[in-house]
Amino acid sequence: MPHILTIPRHQAPKLPVSGCITTDVLDFLHPPLWQARANVEHDERYLQAVVYLLLFNTAGQVWCYQRVGGDARLDGRCSCGVGGHVDQQDAQDAQDASQPFNAVTTLHQTLLRELGEELQMTPADLRDVRLCGLIYEGLSAVGRVHLGVLYTAVWCGAHDPEPQPNEKLASLGFVDLEDICAQPRFELWSRLAAQYLLQHAP
Repeated sequence: MPHILTIPRHQAPKLPVSGCITTDVLDFLHPPLWQARANVEHDERYLQAVVYLLLFNTAGQVWCYQRVGGDARLDGRCSCGVGGHVDQQDAQDAQDASQPFNAVTTLHQTLLRELGEELQMTPADLRDVRLCGLIYEGLSAVGRVHLGVLYTAVWCGAHDPEPQPNEKLASLGFVDLEDICAQPRFELWSRLAAQYLLQHAP
């Protein structure tokens, strides 16, 4: 059973009830605590680390998509964040096994893996990958057990991002941040990230 990166709640930074906070360090992820996802899905003593990347074009718009199928809790919702849980394999792929855990390289490896799985892309399609902050919402049972690590990057591929054929995603193209904030069809994390980035230019 694959294990994911989790954070004891007391080890996390002080989090808002719902919103984003600025950070440029990931020290709170040390030491890593790898647990089976099924064991922590409803355990609010731990937060599951999730990378959440917004892909900008050169006009300052963000690539968005709609979920079609998959998790019933998310089906039909729209999002501007690409990413997912941090797998223990990501840490092994990111650095030599003889070296201590490095949160920066591990989460970067997670981003590359998720982008490869979900979109038809290569690392050459990205530039200016930046760690911006953290996303948290304690308003829902799902939100209370997840902590988003917010990244931005500039898409420089020859064509717009395109979901892999086997992924349950439909491209919406590039959208203005203001439109994401104003549309309830976007998941809460997307709206929180868009609001935050409107105030803190990537």
